Amino acid sequence: MSQQLVGGRNIEFVKGLGADEVLDYRTLEGAVTGVVVDLTPNPSSLMCAALKKVTFSKRRLVPFFVDVKREGLDYLLQLLKDGKLKSAIDSKFPLSKAEDAWAKSIDGHATGKITVEP
Repeated sequence: MSQQLVGGRNIEFVKGLGADEVLDYRTLEGAVTGVVVDLTPNPSSLMCAALKKVTFSKRRLVPFFVDVKREGLDYLLQLLKDGKLKSAIDSKFPLSKAEDAWAKSIDGHATGKITVEP
């Protein structure tokens, strides 16, 4: 079962991508999962992983990093070509507008990926 954590405005979007159950991370009502995978780690989550080594927290935290290799990217590309992988593009910017793309990405209101094209 796929249980996804998203902001309230993205619940229907994520359901449309095929999630079995979607939770609003602001309320966490109905949360029963025992494992959370953060696919977008930030400095604070990395610091949390480092502090786990020096604290007596009862929470189980297992940091891991993915090493992307050519074979894996080729496999993902084939899934995309076969229509088995959904890619949600929020917006596209030309390279000359990369600063605008960056501003939109840090705004936190994109539903999907923001791309910059040459």
